Amino acid sequence: AEVRLICVPESGAGSAEMALAPYGAYPKGGRQFIGSFRTTLTEDFFGGLAAAWGCRMIARKVRGSNAHHVVESTFKSFARCLRRAMDAAAGYEVEALSEAAAAETSPSARRRVGAKARATKETSIDVAVHLDPQPSEKWGLISTGVATLDELLREIEATSRLRLKVRCSGDTWIDEHHSAEDVTITIGQALNVALGDKGGCTRMGYAEAACEDARVRCVMDLSNRPCLCSDLPFEECDAEMVGDLSVEMICHCFDSLTTSSQMTAHLEFLPS
Repeated sequence: AEVRLICVPESGAGSAEMALAPYGAYPKGGRQFIGSFRTTLTEDFFGGLAAAWGCRMIARKVRGSNAHHVVESTFKSFARCLRRAMDAAAGYEVEALSEAAAAETSPSARRRVGAKARATKETSIDVAVHLDPQPSEKWGLISTGVATLDELLREIEATSRLRLKVRCSGDTWIDEHHSAEDVTITIGQALNVALGDKGGCTRMGYAEAACEDARVRCVMDLSNRPCLCSDLPFEECDAEMVGDLSVEMICHCFDSLTTSSQMTAHLEFLPS
């Protein structure tokens, strides 16, 4: 489930605009109870909280078919808003705090590297991921045998400021399916190794990016409960291929990467 929650201070009485129902997909119309908790009390709770706090609160369910996850996501979203508000009120710089926390970790913890190899009847793959490279550090080569996938992986590498080393020899004389799938599975496994027990990580985060007339938001949770939810409108593409990578494989690659790295990710297409 993904819930977006905004809190804005207001003079006078606060208010809450909640768009969370239905709570789950089953039964039709959503659940009335989660255990002994009545789901509609979620809206009552945040309505009362906003009124007492004197803020305007807006909560919108972006997606989610599990009632428990919808309610849980709402409370987690509020907690993150509250944390940011308290840090801002106290004059704390969140990025500075993160850097200070990173400086306190051990040298071995700061150099987070993971490597994985995979061999099947269709592919032979070696992957390494370095999460904390120096800005000037050159590291590795990306060669999957699928030029469009190489380009996408270089975009991920450049934007996330990690370093990838990827080598794949696959049955591309048939098509790109096995190479693209197995490469992203192996990168996800290497990423999971590099993250280790995820101690010291900010577990949840989001980012937005635009390219020409397309704009996408990614919301990520290092949850150890892998799940990809996407509303990217690939079904509207008239072409089968983007370069030498089939359109159907793009979402499949994100799914393979998300699942094997043990994270939850939401990809949301935004109006430009």
